[in-house]
Amino acid sequence: MKTIGIMANLKRHSLLLLKQVSDGIASLRGSPAELYKALALKFLGCYSYFSMSITITLFLSKDFGFSDIEAGTIYGAWGGLITVYGLFVGFAVDNLGVAASLRLGFAITLVSRFFMFITTSKWVMLLNLGLALPLGNSLGIPVLTTGIRRYTHTGNRGFAFGIFYVVMNLAALSAGPIVDYCTISYDVKSGEDKDIWVLTSYRLILLTGIIANLIAVLISLTIREIKLECEAGLESLNTAASPISFHQNDGAFSKVSKFTPLRGSAWSILKETFAADRFWRFLTVCIITINVRMVFRHLDATLPKYSVRQFGDNFPKGAIYSINPAIIIFLVPLMTAATSKIDPLVSIHFGTYISATSVFCLALSNSVTASALFVVILSIGESIWSPRWYDYTMSMTTEGREGTYMALSSAPLFLAKMPVGFMSGWLLQKYCPEGGESHPQAMWLIIGVTSIISPILLTFLWPYVSKKDDRQRPKRTIFFDMKL
Repeated sequence: MKTIGIMANLKRHSLLLLKQVSDGIASLRGSPAELYKALALKFLGCYSYFSMSITITLFLSKDFGFSDIEAGTIYGAWGGLITVYGLFVGFAVDNLGVAASLRLGFAITLVSRFFMFITTSKWVMLLNLGLALPLGNSLGIPVLTTGIRRYTHTGNRGFAFGIFYVVMNLAALSAGPIVDYCTISYDVKSGEDKDIWVLTSYRLILLTGIIANLIAVLISLTIREIKLECEAGLESLNTAASPISFHQNDGAFSKVSKFTPLRGSAWSILKETFAADRFWRFLTVCIITINVRMVFRHLDATLPKYSVRQFGDNFPKGAIYSINPAIIIFLVPLMTAATSKIDPLVSIHFGTYISATSVFCLALSNSVTASALFVVILSIGESIWSPRWYDYTMSMTTEGREGTYMALSSAPLFLAKMPVGFMSGWLLQKYCPEGGESHPQAMWLIIGVTSIISPILLTFLWPYVSKKDDRQRPKRTIFFDMKL
């Protein structure tokens, strides 16, 4: 009888989840074309990014002759400089608006990737990874988060951010098989003389990213500077807006209007932001979660080299990497629908515990099975917390100041991205070198211990970070206690 009862409950909850997903999809009907263009840009931009990030440390070592520590440090600098440039261009994004920022960002990354593709010079490569590419990255993909907020209303925004996250993982999923084809089936390596240009496996991967980037540039030219407003009180009207068209959306009439960026000097914007208590709570959460978010950097920088050195050159690193987006694509719509009534910060808290513990699989076993299990557990945790991060971020920002909030809150990531690249290279060189004795489990134990700090700190500081101000109505949770 208990078994029958459990099955009945599972069936009921499954039907409820499917209905919530169906309702979420229905809520997006009538959305402006910019929402779907933003999703397309997310896919194209993320494919270009992921296909490169999976192989960048191998590319730098194999085609340019950089050591593990040098390649890891360059990778970390690239990610860190995206954050640094984001800090400075955040004010420009608020003044330029979403449309102009996207056009500029994707154009810069296209030019940068082209020069990286044709060069054999270490200095040209470093110039692009240290200047042009991170500058373009900081103006492209991150700005789309603000775009999703502008193109949705409070009734469908949570679900839209879930779909936004699924699209990102569709891009990552498509990158995995292409990486495996280029590195296993095509398998053209650079010769001893690195100054002779060869269409190697890694350059072919970069070429596919250039094609995706070119399409993104063309789409960005059609983006309008607009926002979605709802007549049913879901969004407050912008006095500077002028109506363009109306849509029936989620049972309420929504109006697409031109959006006038909220302009101001850098000093006035900073002063306004620093005066808000919610910003400091938001910044605290950003700092606390740095360590667990760095696990994804090790997925890019550490796992590929570890896999090749432990299991051989033909190890399907792209397939292992693709486990993550495959799970995310399946689970995120369900998790987003199931937790849409739960405070985003609660989901972040619970999910980071799961993600952080995933690393210990590799600390316990040096095997292909452990590698796959690491990615599976990491992905389950990610499906719970990471898509809600977008929702949490937008709930904490002031409209018209999203660029500044995201730039300032991302600043602490620079302090982590730079060292994690060096840390990855140092750990590989010490515990998993190319040839010689290796102790990879010790390497993953160190990474695991540093990662678990994040959810533990979030637990200790929960009374502070979970406080609500007058503009944030607390949401009653379904599955988790807010005091957790």
